[in-house]
Amino acid sequence: MTPAYLVSRRYDLTWFLGPGLVALAWGLVLGLATAGPAPVRTGLWFVVVVLVDVAHVYATAYRTYLDPGARTRFGRRLVLVPAACLGAGFVLYLASPLWFWRVLAYVAIFHFIQQHVGFALLYARKGGEPAANRRAIRAAIWAGTLAPVVYWHATLPRTIAWFVDGDFFVGLPRWAGTLALGAQVVVLAAYAAHRAGRYLRRAANPMTDAVVLLAAANWNLGIVWFDDDRIFTVTNVLLHGIPYMALVFVTGGRRWIGRFAPAAGRTMLGAAFAFYGAIATAAILEEGLWDVLVHHDRPGLFGPGWLVTDPALLALLAAALSVPQTTHYLLDRWIWRVGDENPDLAADLGLRGHPHPR
Repeated sequence: MTPAYLVSRRYDLTWFLGPGLVALAWGLVLGLATAGPAPVRTGLWFVVVVLVDVAHVYATAYRTYLDPGARTRFGRRLVLVPAACLGAGFVLYLASPLWFWRVLAYVAIFHFIQQHVGFALLYARKGGEPAANRRAIRAAIWAGTLAPVVYWHATLPRTIAWFVDGDFFVGLPRWAGTLALGAQVVVLAAYAAHRAGRYLRRAANPMTDAVVLLAAANWNLGIVWFDDDRIFTVTNVLLHGIPYMALVFVTGGRRWIGRFAPAAGRTMLGAAFAFYGAIATAAILEEGLWDVLVHHDRPGLFGPGWLVTDPALLALLAAALSVPQTTHYLLDRWIWRVGDENPDLAADLGLRGHPHPR
């Protein structure tokens, strides 16, 4: 079956699949060319974590706070969600900084996995696959990503951490990790057999399976095959952050740039620079504040910072700085649903059965 692309062959292969392939290659080079695990140096951290992971969080604003239509449709949620995140984050951090990062880590895992599911389902829909396929696609994505996470829990302590050392629960027996990896193989094999039948009937979109396979390959490489924070960071972030920014760009980001920065929006390249420049600037500012006020990890990059000793003030700062991230996690539950809540989305992606609203 001919692949059905969300935007175009070049755009999809470059921005939706390309980052996952680059992450795999980069991770393999790091793992095979070095003697053992090494810490994430400042340059790698800045490029991957700040300019991709943190920046992609702010891309959500183009589809929510900066979109007049979205502000009307989601008005109450756009106020209540960050307020709830601020309150919950403050209480959690004040009670225990470790529990603050632990809860954030597990919410992030769910969010990351669901993003892969969302991409795969968009491709299935673009390829005209029936709704009955969705269960198999979800099962394959979850098997290929959750099994490595279970294995991670069963092999603690490890060099890698999601946010901070100790943010995962300990105590899972090692056999549980082995069982999870075995179950992953069974589920993915069953998925492959199911998809083979659909290919014989020319009723499957290859791009759907590319998303499934890239997710499983990156999560297994970054978590199971190597216990190296550099490899985990690269495989975890590039596959997640870059496709998200690219999707936002074509589903509202470029439209906003064209409306409010018409000079930049005249060309695709100019619009892309304006789109990314804004969110990258926000990401750098946020990480600078995290380091100066809370972490104090990179004084060579952000300066010595200020030591905040009052527990309540420190909890408030951590909660406030986490609001963009947690708000992004929660708003993503609504802004990618094709239908009345997002009337332009189907038209932007050329999905069938949803004409552009007049």
